[in-house]
Amino acid sequence: MPAAQPSASPPPPHHPVGRITAVRVGAVRTVHWRGEEVPTGAFKEPVEGPVPLGMTGLAGDEQGDTVHHGGPEKAVMCYARSHYAAWRADGIDLPEGALFENLTVDGLTEADICLADVWQVGDAVLQVSQSRRPCWKLSSRWGIPDLARRVQATGRTGWYLRVLTPATVQSGQQMRLVERAPGAVDLAELSRVMTVDKDDLPAIERILASPGVPDGWRRTLQRRLERHRPEQDGALPDEDSDRLGA
Repeated sequence: MPAAQPSASPPPPHHPVGRITAVRVGAVRTVHWRGEEVPTGAFKEPVEGPVPLGMTGLAGDEQGDTVHHGGPEKAVMCYARSHYAAWRADGIDLPEGALFENLTVDGLTEADICLADVWQVGDAVLQVSQSRRPCWKLSSRWGIPDLARRVQATGRTGWYLRVLTPATVQSGQQMRLVERAPGAVDLAELSRVMTVDKDDLPAIERILASPGVPDGWRRTLQRRLERHRPEQDGALPDEDSDRLGA
């Protein structure tokens, strides 16, 4: 008989609280990128007042590539406002909203967010589904060839939410943690292992034992365990080359 799964735990006693500083949506437009005409919903603009939020996203928000973006598991994309100051300190002056986020959030970063966390914004209840892993379109949008890789390397990725309870959301609302599963891994650690320290086997095993790991990410981590060889046998192939446009 399988062991009983532990029930979700309440949020930590001094958990951080975020504040939504902007709600952004964008319709699909066609742009010329990498020698092709590409449909994209990357151009997102702030919306004033309450915005209806359904199970697949915000009213007025669209995705040009519905295979890899959008849908219930990527209904809302969040990005930490503090990261924009960090980018400027690195010599990259990006305007807020540059990472294609729906919600710009003050007071939270990936280190404060865990997979499967349940957060509340007003009457809306949202659950963390995965870290954001940027593709080459981010680099093309801002004309910085290595931007997507730098996003991954720094861990300033942003994160996706699924919608558990639809409602309206708007700028100025707080984002409060209401439930965290035992053993959940924070997104800073997840990003480090997925994209930087890919051969950290103990960390891979910890992540595989944690709740909420997306199926595709779980398969990737399991393959790394199965394929790992001593360092002298050579590094594993770069799994991100096609997606990042390298």
